[in-house]
Amino acid sequence: MTEKAMGRLTKDKFGFSMPVDQPLYQKPPFYYRDLHTITITYETDKDAALAVLPEGLEMPIPATTRIVVAHQPFTTFGPYEEAYQLIDCLWEGKPCIFPVRILLDTEAPMAAGRELWGNPKKLGHVEWTQENEIMQGVAERPKGSRIFTLLMKPERPVEIAPYEMNPVGLRVIPNPEESAEPSLSELILNTCYVRPIEAWSGTASLSFGVLSALDPWHTLPVKRVIDCVYARADMDVAPSAKIIKRY
Repeated sequence: MTEKAMGRLTKDKFGFSMPVDQPLYQKPPFYYRDLHTITITYETDKDAALAVLPEGLEMPIPATTRIVVAHQPFTTFGPYEEAYQLIDCLWEGKPCIFPVRILLDTEAPMAAGRELWGNPKKLGHVEWTQENEIMQGVAERPKGSRIFTLLMKPERPVEIAPYEMNPVGLRVIPNPEESAEPSLSELILNTCYVRPIEAWSGTASLSFGVLSALDPWHTLPVKRVIDCVYARADMDVAPSAKIIKRY
């Protein structure tokens, strides 16, 4: 008769994230220091934006989209680069942002963003550089396949008071059993506390590269650039988020 024994890893011994005996990331809050971001805000096509905005969120008209390129030299995930495409929206009348697409180059914040808040993060190549007076942010996936190029010339200082940023993520967990319905689908409202160090506005341009069906950032086209801001800031991500809608 074969000898048998039961596993001893009980639920009370699980770490915060997987793998549970050595978690990839710790429990929030998470901390960011001396972020460098370029944020371009532009008017986009209303129908295109509504097509990717989850049910339950409202969108002010005209439709406003932001692309952010972030150089993050110190975070509690380690240093990494990131790019976001966001839609300005409302939840029960409160301003928030819905992340449509996110690229970054590090696995721990990718996993945390997807698993905790439903942020649609993928691994890719993001680069923030400056040559002479021009700042540049680019995103590629795979390397060499340019998704977008963001250029900015900082020209005038602007005052930005500390503020809360409220992203709403759509968290979807597929069902491993034979079912068309996901195991979980819900909207998650998160809060980030941002303390600007300095900010500059200026002339900017945004161009899309390869019109990829795999990473279709171009499907929210630029109708009109509203503004562009380069900022340095510190940011703390709240210790908990809120499930605001279950589908």
